[in-house]
Amino acid sequence: MDNNNNQTDKDREQEYMKTSEQELNNKPPTEKKGLEEPKKTGYPPLQLGLIVFGIAVLVIVGFAIGFDWFGLFGN
Repeated sequence: MDNNNNQTDKDREQEYMKTSEQELNNKPPTEKKGLEEPKKTGYPPLQLGLIVFGIAVLVIVGFAIGFDWFGLFGN
C-alpha cells in the first residue's frame, strides 16, 4: 500500500515537472536582448523649473554687469 502511494506521488511530481517545463518553453522572454533605449521622459517639473530659474538669474546678472548697474566699472 505504501509503495502504491509513493508511485502516485512520483507520478504527480513528474507531471508537475513536465507542465513546468512546457510553461518555461512556451513563455516569452521578459527581457529583450541587445541594447534598448532608456525609459526616460525628460526632467521632472521641479528640476526643469530650477534650471529655468538659474538661467534667468544668470541672464539678469549678465545684463546688470554689462550695463554697469552695480557701479563696478564707473568713474
